[in-house]
Amino acid sequence: MPCAPNSPDGRSSCPSSAPRRSEQPPPASAPWPSAASQRESGCSRKSIDNYVRVRVNCPRWSMSVLRDQIHDQSRSRGAPVTRRNPARIRTRRLAASAIIATTVGALVLSGPAAWAADTPPNPDSKPGYTLDFAEEFSGTTLNTDKWMPNYLPHWVPAEDFADTAARYTISDGTIKLRVEQNQPPWNPDQDGTVVSSAIQTYNQNNWHPFNSSAVNRNNLPTFNGYSTKYGYVEVRAKNSNAGGGGHQALWLVGTNTTGGQSEIDMIETFFSTPNSWRIAAYGWGDPNFLGSWSLDTVPVSGSPTTEFHVYAMNWTPTELKFYYDGQLVKTLNDAPNTAMGIIMNIYTGAGSGQPNGVWPKQWEVDYLRVFKDNAGYSEAVSPTWKLINNRHRSGAVNVEPNDGLVRFGDVPSTYWSAQWVPEPTSSGATKYRNRWTNQYLYASGSTVRHGTAATAGTAAEWSTPSAGSGYVRIQNASGALHVENGTGKVEFGNVSSSWWSSHWQLNAAPAN
Repeated sequence: MPCAPNSPDGRSSCPSSAPRRSEQPPPASAPWPSAASQRESGCSRKSIDNYVRVRVNCPRWSMSVLRDQIHDQSRSRGAPVTRRNPARIRTRRLAASAIIATTVGALVLSGPAAWAADTPPNPDSKPGYTLDFAEEFSGTTLNTDKWMPNYLPHWVPAEDFADTAARYTISDGTIKLRVEQNQPPWNPDQDGTVVSSAIQTYNQNNWHPFNSSAVNRNNLPTFNGYSTKYGYVEVRAKNSNAGGGGHQALWLVGTNTTGGQSEIDMIETFFSTPNSWRIAAYGWGDPNFLGSWSLDTVPVSGSPTTEFHVYAMNWTPTELKFYYDGQLVKTLNDAPNTAMGIIMNIYTGAGSGQPNGVWPKQWEVDYLRVFKDNAGYSEAVSPTWKLINNRHRSGAVNVEPNDGLVRFGDVPSTYWSAQWVPEPTSSGATKYRNRWTNQYLYASGSTVRHGTAATAGTAAEWSTPSAGSGYVRIQNASGALHVENGTGKVEFGNVSSSWWSSHWQLNAAPAN
């Protein structure tokens, strides 16, 4: 997509009798991923002989974890499992440290290039899922049953159709999408100097009206090479090393013909910030998806412009989860509930800066796959419990880790710690009770806490005046809830009613 604008401005599933954490998320730095995540990331329990490969592909695993792994390997090779003398444990770990130091030293001596490593391709099967779509870019020609090699051609006159054509090469199992120096803008009348090489699995008239005055100039039949509602989307790619202005994008657009056509920019990475992964999403008027842009820039490891890495998104009815080389890096607690088509393209002149003199700009993609969960996708929602989402920041109000403070961040919408029920009071105010703790949200100075009704008192009583566009303020006589400073906690203070960080929306939680 053209660069998204900046905005203007529980985990517990538990019985009512005994709250418990039956949906236990992984710890912040889990020592060893699950078998499935090991397969996805290329990180697995390998022997000491493979230490270098593991350390390269799994840079987040700490040295202490790897020392423990070496010790575990010695046990798995037949060493008896007995209570060990602490001195012997220390000796073994020191010895393991020496092995690691020697190995790492040898690696460093071999030069920086030894650290550069493509993330290997994942298998074309995924436990618990069925492959629904696959493009491996084998051969030398594009499969036009799946792809239209033109960028939104309905917005240009028929005589300019050729200007929407992608420039690309398919060879050695990858597609190389290019923007070239002599390439004309795809739609100068309606989109200025934007140059794009795109292939897309879907197209219809009036699809993705990129500005409010866009006019459909070419009446074309609908093309549906592939569209999907929910799924695990995975792409392995090497980003452009051109630098300067421009970006590469893999994005999904709603295929609905009424209401807003939601957009998910699974990849929207600028040439000028090669070590970051930019993720964006917007409802474009879809009443059931984001009313404002969600924009996140995630730093990534490795060298994405010289190495292949795997980017993935798990789209369910209630949330979007984003993975880099098998590691979860972002959760968005909202999701479109309509089928979407896929666009893969590279741009200049689309809001990501002035291009430099390096030509061509190239994005290389190894494969694109979409898997469907064998368990299906339930759209059932709770008639009682709500998620409290913010207009300015993505995330949800929650009480993780149950230490008395009310937090704001990315937690799965199925967690009871992020689910609240509004309870009206006799005075006309509203209280918000958490599903996990059965406690109420209340203000305490500049912080927001949760506690019993007796503890919270009248500080737990709130009014909810409209903030426009389906949002409300949650406030009392002293101030309002907000997340202006991005501290990871819900804040309280006398802030302007125009601040989007103080605008909230109550959305139905999943039924569970």
